Amino acid sequence: MPIAAAVMLGACTSIPVKTLYKLATADLMTVDPSILRVAAQMPDWVAPRPDGVKLELGMKRDGETPINEHFNLEAIPLALEGKTLTDADKSGYKLYAYRLAPADIPRLQHFRDTLQAKKADGGKKPESTMGVSVDACRKTELPAGKIPATTFLQLDRESGYLPLLVDYDLRQAVDGKELAALIPPC
Repeated sequence: MPIAAAVMLGACTSIPVKTLYKLATADLMTVDPSILRVAAQMPDWVAPRPDGVKLELGMKRDGETPINEHFNLEAIPLALEGKTLTDADKSGYKLYAYRLAPADIPRLQHFRDTLQAKKADGGKKPESTMGVSVDACRKTELPAGKIPATTFLQLDRESGYLPLLVDYDLRQAVDGKELAALIPPC
Protein backbone atom coordinates (compact mmCIF):
# COMPACT_ATOMS: atom_id res chain seq x y z
CA MET A 1 0.00 0.00 0.00
CA PRO A 2 1.72 3.23 -1.04
CA ILE A 3 1.48 5.49 1.94
CA ALA A 4 1.47 8.79 0.02
CA ALA A 5 -2.00 8.23 -1.36
CA ALA A 6 -3.05 7.03 2.04
CA VAL A 7 -2.09 9.81 4.44
CA MET A 8 -5.26 11.53 5.56
CA LEU A 9 -4.28 15.12 6.17
CA GLY A 10 -6.22 18.24 5.38
CA ALA A 11 -3.12 20.30 4.76
CA CYS A 12 -1.14 18.43 2.14
CA THR A 13 0.61 21.64 1.14
CA SER A 14 2.25 21.66 4.59
CA ILE A 15 4.01 18.35 3.96
CA PRO A 16 7.65 18.80 2.89
CA VAL A 17 8.53 17.54 -0.61
CA LYS A 18 11.12 15.07 0.75
CA THR A 19 8.45 13.53 2.97
CA LEU A 20 5.94 13.37 0.10
CA TYR A 21 8.49 11.45 -1.96
CA LYS A 22 9.22 9.02 0.88
CA LEU A 23 5.50 8.46 1.46
CA ALA A 24 4.94 7.90 -2.26
CA THR A 25 7.67 5.26 -2.44
CA ALA A 26 7.04 3.57 0.92
CA ASP A 27 4.96 0.43 1.21
CA LEU A 28 3.08 -0.21 4.47
CA MET A 29 3.25 -3.92 3.68
CA THR A 30 7.02 -3.86 4.24
CA VAL A 31 7.32 -1.34 7.10
CA ASP A 32 8.60 -3.05 10.24
CA PRO A 33 5.91 -2.36 12.88
CA SER A 34 8.54 -2.28 15.63
CA ILE A 35 10.28 0.63 13.84
CA LEU A 36 7.10 2.62 13.05
CA ARG A 37 7.08 5.80 15.13
CA VAL A 38 5.07 9.00 15.43
CA ALA A 39 6.26 12.18 17.10
CA ALA A 40 4.59 15.49 17.86
CA GLN A 41 6.08 18.88 18.62
CA MET A 42 3.75 21.35 20.30
CA PRO A 43 4.00 24.59 22.22
CA ASP A 44 5.05 23.78 25.78
CA TRP A 45 1.60 24.79 27.11
CA VAL A 46 -0.02 21.98 25.09
CA ALA A 47 0.34 18.25 25.83
CA PRO A 48 -0.97 15.07 24.22
CA ARG A 49 -3.85 13.53 26.13
CA PRO A 50 -3.40 10.04 27.59
CA ASP A 51 -4.21 7.54 24.81
CA GLY A 52 -4.59 10.56 22.52
CA VAL A 53 -2.04 9.66 19.85
CA LYS A 54 -3.53 7.33 17.27
CA LEU A 55 -2.61 5.55 14.09
CA GLU A 56 -5.62 4.92 11.85
CA LEU A 57 -5.59 2.47 8.96
CA GLY A 58 -8.46 1.88 6.59
CA MET A 59 -9.38 0.04 3.45
CA LYS A 60 -12.48 0.06 1.33
CA ARG A 61 -13.65 -1.36 -1.93
CA ASP A 62 -16.87 -0.60 -3.77
CA GLY A 63 -19.73 -2.79 -2.58
CA GLU A 64 -17.95 -3.93 0.57
CA THR A 65 -18.01 -2.78 4.17
CA PRO A 66 -14.96 -0.59 4.91
CA ILE A 67 -12.40 -1.98 7.35
CA ASN A 68 -10.87 0.48 9.81
CA GLU A 69 -8.30 -0.14 12.51
CA HIS A 70 -7.40 2.37 15.22
CA PHE A 71 -4.27 1.94 17.30
CA ASN A 72 -3.57 3.97 20.43
CA LEU A 73 0.16 4.55 20.35
CA GLU A 74 2.26 4.34 23.50
CA ALA A 75 4.68 7.04 24.66
CA ILE A 76 8.37 6.27 24.57
CA PRO A 77 11.24 8.23 26.13
CA LEU A 78 12.52 10.87 23.75
CA ALA A 79 16.10 10.03 24.73
CA LEU A 80 15.73 6.64 23.03
CA GLU A 81 14.88 8.17 19.67
CA GLY A 82 18.29 9.50 18.75
CA LYS A 83 19.60 12.58 17.06
CA THR A 84 17.13 12.70 14.14
CA LEU A 85 14.30 13.81 16.37
CA THR A 86 16.22 15.84 18.94
CA ASP A 87 17.61 18.02 16.13
CA ALA A 88 14.04 19.29 15.67
CA ASP A 89 13.85 20.52 19.28
CA LYS A 90 13.23 24.26 19.64
CA SER A 91 12.69 26.70 22.48
CA GLY A 92 9.12 27.06 23.76
CA TYR A 93 8.08 23.67 22.35
CA LYS A 94 8.06 20.12 23.62
CA LEU A 95 8.60 16.91 21.66
CA TYR A 96 6.75 13.66 22.30
CA ALA A 97 7.51 10.27 20.70
CA TYR A 98 5.22 7.24 20.29
CA ARG A 99 5.29 3.70 18.99
CA LEU A 100 2.87 0.93 18.21
CA ALA A 101 2.39 -1.15 21.35
CA PRO A 102 3.99 -4.59 20.95
CA ALA A 103 0.60 -6.18 21.76
CA ASP A 104 -0.89 -4.38 18.71
CA ILE A 105 1.64 -5.68 16.19
CA PRO A 106 -0.39 -8.87 15.45
CA ARG A 107 -3.49 -6.72 14.80
CA LEU A 108 -1.48 -4.56 12.36
CA GLN A 109 -0.20 -7.70 10.67
CA HIS A 110 -3.78 -9.04 10.37
CA PHE A 111 -4.82 -5.76 8.71
CA ARG A 112 -1.92 -6.07 6.25
CA ASP A 113 -2.76 -9.72 5.54
CA THR A 114 -6.40 -8.78 4.86
CA LEU A 115 -5.31 -5.97 2.53
CA GLN A 116 -2.91 -8.31 0.71
CA ALA A 117 -5.66 -10.92 0.27
CA LYS A 118 -8.07 -8.33 -1.14
CA LYS A 119 -5.42 -7.18 -3.61
CA ALA A 120 -4.79 -10.76 -4.73
CA ASP A 121 -8.41 -11.97 -5.03
CA GLY A 122 -8.89 -10.67 -8.57
CA GLY A 123 -11.43 -8.00 -7.62
CA LYS A 124 -11.02 -4.28 -7.76
CA LYS A 125 -8.03 -3.15 -5.69
CA PRO A 126 -9.06 -1.71 -2.33
CA GLU A 127 -8.45 1.94 -1.52
CA SER A 128 -6.31 2.23 1.59
CA THR A 129 -5.71 5.07 4.00
CA MET A 130 -3.36 5.88 6.84
CA GLY A 131 -3.75 8.69 9.32
CA VAL A 132 -2.06 9.97 12.43
CA SER A 133 -3.90 12.07 14.98
CA VAL A 134 -2.92 13.72 18.25
CA ASP A 135 -5.61 14.72 20.75
CA ALA A 136 -4.19 17.44 22.96
CA CYS A 137 -5.02 19.35 26.10
CA ARG A 138 -3.81 22.72 27.33
CA LYS A 139 -2.07 23.72 30.53
CA THR A 140 -3.13 27.39 30.25
CA GLU A 141 -5.81 29.52 28.66
CA LEU A 142 -5.74 29.61 24.88
CA PRO A 143 -3.49 32.43 23.69
CA ALA A 144 -4.34 34.65 20.76
CA GLY A 145 -2.66 33.97 17.43
CA LYS A 146 -1.33 30.87 15.78
CA ILE A 147 -0.87 27.54 17.55
CA PRO A 148 1.85 25.82 15.50
CA ALA A 149 2.39 22.08 15.79
CA THR A 150 4.61 19.68 13.87
CA THR A 151 4.10 15.95 13.42
CA PHE A 152 6.71 13.40 12.37
CA LEU A 153 6.56 9.83 11.07
CA GLN A 154 9.33 7.22 11.06
CA LEU A 155 8.95 4.36 8.60
CA ASP A 156 12.53 3.07 8.74
CA ARG A 157 15.70 3.73 10.70
CA GLU A 158 17.67 4.98 7.68
CA SER A 159 15.30 7.89 6.95
CA GLY A 160 14.64 8.62 10.61
CA TYR A 161 11.76 10.88 11.54
CA LEU A 162 10.21 12.64 8.55
CA PRO A 163 8.20 15.81 9.14
CA LEU A 164 4.57 15.32 8.09
CA LEU A 165 3.14 18.72 8.94
CA VAL A 166 5.51 21.54 9.86
CA ASP A 167 4.25 24.36 12.08
CA TYR A 168 0.68 23.60 11.12
CA ASP A 169 -1.63 26.13 12.79
CA LEU A 170 -4.11 24.15 14.86
CA ARG A 171 -6.59 26.98 14.49
CA GLN A 172 -6.90 26.10 10.78
CA ALA A 173 -8.34 22.69 11.61
CA VAL A 174 -11.26 23.99 13.66
CA ASP A 175 -13.93 24.10 10.90
CA GLY A 176 -16.44 26.09 12.94
CA LYS A 177 -15.85 24.16 16.17
CA GLU A 178 -14.76 25.97 19.30
CA LEU A 179 -11.04 25.50 19.77
CA ALA A 180 -11.33 25.59 23.57
CA ALA A 181 -13.51 22.47 23.39
CA LEU A 182 -11.13 20.72 20.98
CA ILE A 183 -8.13 21.45 23.22
CA PRO A 184 -9.62 21.16 26.72
CA PRO A 185 -7.73 21.91 29.94
CA CYS A 186 -5.43 19.08 31.08
